[in-house]
Amino acid sequence: MVIIFSRHTQQDILNAMGSMFAAILFIGFSNVVSVLPVVDVERTVFYREKAAGMYSALPYALAQVNTLIKHSFIVSVKCITLLFLIAKLDS
Repeated sequence: MVIIFSRHTQQDILNAMGSMFAAILFIGFSNVVSVLPVVDVERTVFYREKAAGMYSALPYALAQVNTLIKHSFIVSVKCITLLFLIAKLDS
């Protein structure tokens, strides 16, 4: 949400929107890049343990989603905090 103040020009608003869009893309790509290797390794373990009858797919999937949501949230908060401070979006 962009709030237009009288002291901002249209170019200032477009610059802020562009930087937020770039930050959102960066967060998305960095989350994918950091999560994919973990999922790749855990998939092999999951297939081995499921074949051995150790556990079913639903508890494993729920635990993985729970962990990855926390990871994505922490990375997003860090990136948004840095963007907020660097781009001076508070003024």
